[in-house]
Amino acid sequence: MLICLSVHYFTNERYAMAVQWISHRGESSDAPENTLAAFRLAMTRDTDGMECDIYSTADQVLVCCHDETTTRTSGQEKSITRSTLAELRQLDFSNGKSAYRGERIPTLEEALAVLRPGKTFYIEIKGGNAALIEPLLSLLATAKVPLQDIVMICFDQEVCRQAKIRCPQLRTLWLTSYSDEQPPRAEEVIATLRQCQADGIDLNGRRAFIDAAFVAAVQAAGYYFAVWTIDAEERARELIACGVDAITSNRAAALRDEIAAQPCTRGNARQAAAES
Repeated sequence: MLICLSVHYFTNERYAMAVQWISHRGESSDAPENTLAAFRLAMTRDTDGMECDIYSTADQVLVCCHDETTTRTSGQEKSITRSTLAELRQLDFSNGKSAYRGERIPTLEEALAVLRPGKTFYIEIKGGNAALIEPLLSLLATAKVPLQDIVMICFDQEVCRQAKIRCPQLRTLWLTSYSDEQPPRAEEVIATLRQCQADGIDLNGRRAFIDAAFVAAVQAAGYYFAVWTIDAEERARELIACGVDAITSNRAAALRDEIAAQPCTRGNARQAAAES
């Protein structure tokens, strides 16, 4: 089978802007992850959007934190789900970045207030907790954030499905990783996306099986193709050449600017197969 790829030539800023650049947990290479400082930095640096992880506290407040415990990011151990917001606010979430000493855990409501109009906010529901769907939707309505600016992401297929049933207008991406030892066929990915009713995939971008034909097949079926979490310029260029729609990075702004500085090619691959 011969795979024919059409290649579109981009230079400088046009090339870098061919994908969406999403700041992973905010601009977390420079500011403490999942803090207002990191989210503000993403907006100041004008990336296309930002990403966060959410849990619910013991007093039912949605907060931004990647881990269920605070040990790694604050140096003190508390369970997010078993602690009140007031208890969590006592901790310093500067995570070893001395310039940000005193940074507190943010509520999702506070993070939403940082989001600039027209920017995208990827919100990951952690732990496969479908019970967070309703409070998330309620908060989005209260905060009057346009649904088109929000992308809910989750590793749990059922959470993706339930979110779409509850709110068909909410964009959802199925988070996944797979492995290079057992790479999926594009048809398998498409079948899963149909089953969980997601709008696309958010795939581990370090996987070697990702190529232009694979990306194109998923996109041709009508699905969005995002990847996480890429900090290396060389790999980002490879993924852009494959035609991915979005790249999540801890250093999204710097990566965008590095790539914009040098001309490259981007493959907008569409599979044209012929018997060989």
